Amino acid sequence: MSETDDTTSARTQDQPRLDLLETSDQERLDGLIAQLRADVRGQNVAVVDKAVRSRIAETGVPAEEEVILALIAELAADEQPH
Repeated sequence: MSETDDTTSARTQDQPRLDLLETSDQERLDGLIAQLRADVRGQNVAVVDKAVRSRIAETGVPAEEEVILALIAELAADEQPH
């Protein structure tokens, strides 16, 4: 093994470069909303409220209370009788 081989391994990227994947708060919120639509659309208000608030808290995505309430209303309003 040459000296060049030793230094090459020190320059490898073994983990994702998160700085290349920076997203805005709005993009993160949009992604979270898409996930919530897939997961809780049509559920009752209590289930939707709990899911929305817990996911926002878990991810740290900033969201105004009026946005949260509108999202809860939208997702719960989709509840359809079977």
